[in-house]
Parts: sequence; structure tokens; C-alpha cells
Amino acid sequence: FFTILHLESSGINAEYGLEAVVLALYLTTDLVAIQRFPLAFKTSFENNTYKHIVLGIYYNGKFGALGLSRRDTLMYKDLKHDTLYELLKDFIRSYKQCYHTVDRIKLGLPVNHDSQSMEVIMWKYSSMRCSKLSSKQFRSKCDTYSKQLRGQTAHQMKYCKEQLAVSDVSDRSSAGSSRSMSSKNGNVTRNEPA
Repeated sequence: FFTILHLESSGINAEYGLEAVVLALYLTTDLVAIQRFPLAFKTSFENNTYKHIVLGIYYNGKFGALGLSRRDTLMYKDLKHDTLYELLKDFIRSYKQCYHTVDRIKLGLPVNHDSQSMEVIMWKYSSMRCSKLSSKQFRSKCDTYSKQLRGQTAHQMKYCKEQLAVSDVSDRSSAGSSRSMSSKNGNVTRNEPA
């Protein structure tokens, strides 16, 4: 209950399946071998926008989802998908069957299994605008998230993303300085000032 109140105060509305996600988190707390992560969709139909959230799950090399929806194809996905890409494509096909267009998909960080933890759930770690990404880019983003999910905890994934953001900023800011990037045989090297 506290989680739902906290989310509503953070601007995340509880009417789009959030209760089912919180219940699924509670029911899977003791299943520590399962990685659990929020998976949110923003769709459009006849000039209206809809939001929906489910709990993505990863176990033993397979992806699936737990959730609640009026449409049975949009709530529960069997733990049978070999990749996150396959799971998300399955959801996109299901939405298309309901005449919805998926505009955006948000992936959260894995949720801690400690039911007494005060760690805040990171609902949006990675966001993908489906219309802006080619199929290859979409698959690449899914693969990157999957690799991080398989081998790291939520804290490690967050730290990894922060390090990537810092390195992107430092690379951009150093482009005009005496540091330069050169490529030799496909390898990138930095030329540092003497």
C-alpha cells in the first residue's frame, strides 16, 4: 500500500495495472533466482493515449511477464521467450491485435527481493520510442539491457549507466580540447596532451 501511495505522489498512476505489479512483486519475493523488472508501455488508439505496466521476469535464460489487463494477451506472457526482444515483439503484436500502436516502452531496474528494503524502485531505467528506432536499433537496446540484467544487480546496472553517461559527457567536452580521438585499424585510441 505504501508503495502505491509513493508512486502516485511521484506521478505514476496506479490505475494501469500497478496493483498487479506490486502483488506480483510480493508473491515472487521468495523466488530469488528470478530477476524481476518493471515493463511499461505507452500506446495510442484513436488519438487517445494509454499506459500499461507489467512485471517482466527473467529466469533460467527465458523471459516472461506477469500483470493484469482486460485483454488476456496483454497481461501474462509465458516464461518461454529466449530474448527480451522476442518478449517485447510479442507484446507489440498483441497491442496491434487490439488496434493500439506502441509509442514507448520503459524498462526499469531489477527489483530487490528483500521485502523489508527501503530501496526505491527505479521504474524507468531505459526508455525506447518505438517509432524512432529501426528494428536493428530496437534489438540492440534490448540485447544491451538483457546482458546487464543477466549478470548484474540493480545497483550495478545503475552504476554502469551513470559511468556511460559520464564518459559520453567527457568525450563530448574533450572533443574541442587538445585531446583527440583517432582510429587505426578500427581501434580507437586517445591522444593525450604531453
